[in-house]
Amino acid sequence: MKKMKIVMLTLIVAVSVNIGQAQTVESIIEKAITALGGKQKLASLKDTYMEMNMDIMGMQMASKTWIIYNTAMRQEVDIQGQKIITYIDKEKGWNVNPMMGSATPQPLPEDAVKNAMSSFSPGRELTSYKDAGYTATLEGTEDVNGAAAYKIKLEKDSISQHIFIDQSTSYLVKTVIKSNMQGQEIEATTLLSDYKKTPDNFVFPYTTTISNPMMGEIKGTVTKLTVNGNLDVKDLQKTE
Repeated sequence: MKKMKIVMLTLIVAVSVNIGQAQTVESIIEKAITALGGKQKLASLKDTYMEMNMDIMGMQMASKTWIIYNTAMRQEVDIQGQKIITYIDKEKGWNVNPMMGSATPQPLPEDAVKNAMSSFSPGRELTSYKDAGYTATLEGTEDVNGAAAYKIKLEKDSISQHIFIDQSTSYLVKTVIKSNMQGQEIEATTLLSDYKKTPDNFVFPYTTTISNPMMGEIKGTVTKLTVNGNLDVKDLQKTE
């Protein structure tokens, strides 16, 4: 009887810890959503158009990005007078890259399309992870750019990624995604900083730094941002 009581007590403690952790994760993510304006505000975000100055391996170039949330995105990067176009929607993606001798759309790998899907949701992974079937687990804290951040693992089947939420501001400040590209596991890290409010009180990071072994470091700084401009997906699908 005494042994059974100990087992029961252990189970109760384990369940309590798991429930407490789940509530903590939910609370952290909820605060991060609130920092971006809240669920209702994010639900009113339909599309964005963004111009950025980009630094890729010491080369300066300009980019334009159109996002129709939960639908599709398009990016154009101007490199020495040549335009690289990338288009992604929920089902497919393609790329036109004259620098690689391609003047017609070439399909993107399936993993690249899947990894871009978080951009389709207002609030990125914060608002989309449950709908995508991920569970969230708090794994402690970690230093991100000199500040303590909650480290949260998002996991579904054999797929996982980490997001980092600043403890003081509740902003999403880092993501780490592992994916398989042509049989090789690639880890891509994104740092998000310089959060600002638009005149309509939407909150966006104005500086993004992406790094992976294949591309090195890509830093982008927003120079122009238009919100809810009634974008048409047909315009995003144009190949030129």
